[in-house]
Amino acid sequence: MARAAGGRDVIVASKLSRTFRRADKQTVTALDDVTFGIDPGQFVCLVGPSGCGKSTLLKLIAGLMLPSAGTLEVEGESVTQPGPERGMVFQQDSVFPWLRVIDNVEYGLKCRGVGRAERRRSAEFYLERVGLSHVARAWPRELSGGMLKRVAVATVFANGANVLLLDEPFGAVDYVTKRNLHDVLLALWTEAGSDERRTVVFVTHDVDEALILADRILVMHSGRIVDDLAVTAPRPRTTDGLMEPTMVRHKHVLLAHLGLEDAKGAAEAPAGARADP
Repeated sequence: MARAAGGRDVIVASKLSRTFRRADKQTVTALDDVTFGIDPGQFVCLVGPSGCGKSTLLKLIAGLMLPSAGTLEVEGESVTQPGPERGMVFQQDSVFPWLRVIDNVEYGLKCRGVGRAERRRSAEFYLERVGLSHVARAWPRELSGGMLKRVAVATVFANGANVLLLDEPFGAVDYVTKRNLHDVLLALWTEAGSDERRTVVFVTHDVDEALILADRILVMHSGRIVDDLAVTAPRPRTTDGLMEPTMVRHKHVLLAHLGLEDAKGAAEAPAGARADP
C-alpha cells in the first residue's frame, strides 16, 4: 500500500479527498482519503482505469484545483495555486499556435522575468536536446504530433521546475514515436545525475510505459491508491528487459488491477516487489 509521507518527501499528501457536484446534483468522489509521499528525484507513474482519479490528483499537485479535504504539500509548502517549482504537460497539445517554437519554449521563463539572452540560451539548449534545433523558428502548425510533444517536453524542462507533472502526454502518438519520446524524456531526466534529478509524476494507462519509465508505480482505483510497486530494474530498460521474471510479475499485478487478468497474478508478486510500507 502507499507509503506514509516521510521527512525527505518532496510531495506529501495526507488524507486527500476531492469531490465534485455534477449538473444533475449528484456528488462524485474523485479522490478518497489518499495519503502518500514521493522522494526527491523519483520517477513515479500513476496507473489505473479511466475515472479512477489520476488526472484529478495530478491537477491538485499542480495547484489547478484545491482538495475538498486533507492536505497537500510540495517542497514543504501547502499547494494553493500553480507555482514555478511545478511544471505540467497536458494530454492535449499545449503550445501557443501564435508563437514560434523557440518562443513557446521561452514563454514560461519570460513570464518569470528571465532576461532575453538567458532564456534564449535555455530554449536553444533544450530544443537541441530533444532534436528540434532545426525547427526553432517554425510555427507549431508546421510540426507533427510527435514533434509538438517534444516541444512540450523541452518547455517543461527549460522552465526549471523541480517537479514535473505529465498527464498521459504520449497517449495520442504512435508506438514508434512514443518509444522515441520515452528516450528523450529519460535522457533529460537522468543527465543531471541522481542527486539533481527532477521529481516526475506521470499519468498513464499503458502498463509497459509505466514499467519502462518508473522507479515506482502508484496504482489507483475508485479514487484511492490500492497498490504501490517499486520498480528496481536497471536502466536503460529494453523490450527484452520487460520479459525478466520480476517485470513480468509486475505486469501481471498491474493488469489484474486494471481488470484485464485474474487477480491471482497480484498475489504472486515476488518479495520486494512493492515499495516499503
